[in-house]
Amino acid sequence: MSTRPSSISTEKKEGSPGGEQTHVSIGEVMQGSAVEELTIFERKAALINAEIDKLGFGKYQWCIWLLCGFGYFLDLAWSQGVGLLSTAIFQEMNVPADKQGLIFTCGNAGLAVGAFSFGIITDIIGRKWAFNITCLITSVFGMLMAASKTSYGAVCGIYFLSCIGLGGNIPIDATIALEFLPQNRRYLVSLLGMWQPIGVVIASAISYGTAAKYRCSVKLPACAAAKAGEPCCSLSSNMGWRYEVIIIGAMTLFIFGIRFLVFRFYESPKFLLSRGREQEAIDILHKIAKFNGAEAPTLTMDDFYQTDPEIYHQRNEDGADVKTVVVRMVKNLGYLRGLFAKKLQCFTFFILAVAYMGNYWSFNLAGYFLPIVLLDNNVDSGANSVSETYREYVYIYLPGVIGSILALFSVQMPLLGRKWSLVISAALQGVSMAMYTQVKNTAGYVGLNALEYIMQSYFNSILYSAAPEVFGTTYRASASGMLSCLGRIASIVAPFAGQQYIAEGRAGVLWLGAGGIWVSALFLCFLPIEMRNRQMY
Repeated sequence: MSTRPSSISTEKKEGSPGGEQTHVSIGEVMQGSAVEELTIFERKAALINAEIDKLGFGKYQWCIWLLCGFGYFLDLAWSQGVGLLSTAIFQEMNVPADKQGLIFTCGNAGLAVGAFSFGIITDIIGRKWAFNITCLITSVFGMLMAASKTSYGAVCGIYFLSCIGLGGNIPIDATIALEFLPQNRRYLVSLLGMWQPIGVVIASAISYGTAAKYRCSVKLPACAAAKAGEPCCSLSSNMGWRYEVIIIGAMTLFIFGIRFLVFRFYESPKFLLSRGREQEAIDILHKIAKFNGAEAPTLTMDDFYQTDPEIYHQRNEDGADVKTVVVRMVKNLGYLRGLFAKKLQCFTFFILAVAYMGNYWSFNLAGYFLPIVLLDNNVDSGANSVSETYREYVYIYLPGVIGSILALFSVQMPLLGRKWSLVISAALQGVSMAMYTQVKNTAGYVGLNALEYIMQSYFNSILYSAAPEVFGTTYRASASGMLSCLGRIASIVAPFAGQQYIAEGRAGVLWLGAGGIWVSALFLCFLPIEMRNRQMY
């Protein structure tokens, strides 16, 4: 658990982890001041923190922040891109209405698998390889979608595989950024959220120039359903969506190239420390100092020995073959028990799990059903031309950057911090969704959609950075990945829950979505840890 030294009284309890039980009052929970005594590892990590703080926010940290931002960028660029090209696929491949949601279900399933798997992989074999391979998997399988000629099932299956790589991006990128930034610059991780709306806008622009431009007339039937000799929507007349996935895939491959070939990414010193490889952690600090042109670190092995005279070194297995790595992963899965061994850590995970699930539940309901609700209420949510439609995407999503900027400032405010910024942004996101029920025209649709997305970006920017902050290095990526996985599962279930409201022709689905994020806000009031003035171990 990422905490500071505490004056909370402890007493030995039989059967408790380490024989130590920490008593936390409800007042400490509400204030976010619940703490536990520092472990030997956390005392060592504090030494690493001190050296990283002395290095400051130099060239290496700038590179890390930008490259992690690209991961956030890809997360929504792919989501928006596939969402916009999907109708072209449905038309060409004669996909019935009851099967059209399959591609989105497969995408969310892949994201869930990727978040869970890569979170664990990152904590077992290291940040370095996971940081690179997620982009490689996404780009290869993403571009492979364009090779599908007539099989909608193949498209869905390939998109699932692509999303496995994509799902690991945010949990890994937030973890990496946090572990390389100095303590007084950790708030910049919340600003990484600005890359998500930028990804949406750029994906929309790419779609406008490809999927929307090079596609068959929307009035034409699929060739599989057309009568012989009649005009139909053929592969050759519907190449735009294929151009789109190739372009976004090439962008993803380019980002992989920068991460793997151009930038020299060093393994996280804190991860090396968690694996008992203290000398390697010191060596990495020296390399970063050299890259930044800063003074060499003064940390030595003697400093570590003083915190733990019986220091244990694990064997360096960086050069192990694939079989050895797999065996290590299976053997090390037992470490996850430690994530839930302490009551405070377990309670924190539960609160954040509700927050993630409520969040994903909410915006997926809005994304699926808002256009249908507006149509039922005779609100023209579309534009009169393709150009106007894509212009509205810019109006709605680009202001999301404002949400990330709000997050950047509010997490540093003494009375708000991470905890109450999360509560306020979640509550406002629910309010903006509830206000949709009063929309009467297109201007109201665009304005409220933009407001909802600002609040969503505000909330997500803090949540994605605050969640990995409260867990220690040993479990940081795993916890973040599992939380993201739970959120993705909620996003799969949400549309099925909302179907009955749509079938009855009511806007109750919007209240269902607002209720989900309000539940998140309520539970976050009991988040026991506020990280604004604490070290992260």
